[in-house]
Amino acid sequence: MRPTKVHKARKRDTRRKEWGNPIIDKLMKLKYSINDAYHSGYDDVVRDPNGIDDKNYVMSLISDVRKNGLIKLSREDGLLCNALWRKYAGQ
Repeated sequence: MRPTKVHKARKRDTRRKEWGNPIIDKLMKLKYSINDAYHSGYDDVVRDPNGIDDKNYVMSLISDVRKNGLIKLSREDGLLCNALWRKYAGQ
């Protein structure tokens, strides 16, 4: 008999709260994943001195969104954030 469930269920991360703005939510989760990768000794981050620069870039985006009330990121910012997600998601 075939199993009914193909993929493992994902558990929601309860230690991080929602900030209300979906852009800030996603950027904060990206910042936390960069921070977790840096502190856990993830090989690519330890060897890559841009890990701190990546976090500073995300923090500047967060402050811009909060200060200017942005509801949408620019195309370049979105592409760079997607690249950062790919870089730090495999930890």
